[in-house]
Amino acid sequence: MKLLDEIVDLLSDKNGSLTDALLKTKVLMHRIGHKELAEWVNDELNGYPKDKPVPTYRIVHGRVVGHIQNIAMIYGSQPLPTGHLPEKIRKYLHDHEMRESINVLEQFTTDPNKHLQMMLGPEFYGPLGEALEGAWVQKAWVQMEPTQIMHGLTEIRSRLLDFVLNLQEKLGGVEDSEVKEVAKSIDAPAMFQHIVFGDNATVVVGNQNVTTVKNMIKKGDFGSLASALKTNGVPDADIAALQGAIDQDKTFVDSEKKQFGPTVKAWMSKMMGKAIDNSWQIELGVAGHLLSEALKAFYFS
Repeated sequence: MKLLDEIVDLLSDKNGSLTDALLKTKVLMHRIGHKELAEWVNDELNGYPKDKPVPTYRIVHGRVVGHIQNIAMIYGSQPLPTGHLPEKIRKYLHDHEMRESINVLEQFTTDPNKHLQMMLGPEFYGPLGEALEGAWVQKAWVQMEPTQIMHGLTEIRSRLLDFVLNLQEKLGGVEDSEVKEVAKSIDAPAMFQHIVFGDNATVVVGNQNVTTVKNMIKKGDFGSLASALKTNGVPDADIAALQGAIDQDKTFVDSEKKQFGPTVKAWMSKMMGKAIDNSWQIELGVAGHLLSEALKAFYFS
């Protein structure tokens, strides 16, 4: 497939445009029939909105630097201690979410000698100065290095390249006109989840993801249900527990009213608790709808 070759060429060349590679990946997602996966591509291209968590590779550690003064001298650009501050303040000062578009992040890295700075207001000077004996903070800022952002861009490039290479291997030399049909035999969402986000993270791609889950599940086929749940980050132990719950509830399912049995309902409640305490990494508003639709597809579709 020519499009796959073009994406591989861009990603494997350190000077290849990551923006161009992502744009072509967006086209690829549509051509293989998984346009819901393009939501991640859109976030990378356009920047992450404030109400959406950013992937860990977009979190950059900053160090607090400032000018300090005592009765005799001023010392410029000195690292400032933060260990004495409350954890919430330390996290705010050190962990910075890079929500900008890929194009903007690439521009940040053009000059490796230029620091990125976030100026701190005077309200931080007093707390920061508490750890300084006989001195006070005159000015302070958080400093980040372009190389840190470059590391995140390299991670995106590497993960996306792994996904495209795996997809290329499975599709082989299929013609563009046949790619959507051939791709139906490939669990692209699970592959994408595993390679791009890792085993311990979950990408939630809105209501389109629920549609994808429903399409993956065949009535009465627990294997397809298990695969769909695993794609959305449900641990193996919880999937096994669901299988046991389904077996126990065989005589309690009401097909006419489309109601699950009591053991399955209890399992769903447990999973909602895991969504609340973040042991299942999924948005709470999505979790209930996803589980409900997945089980309806298994029982009643």
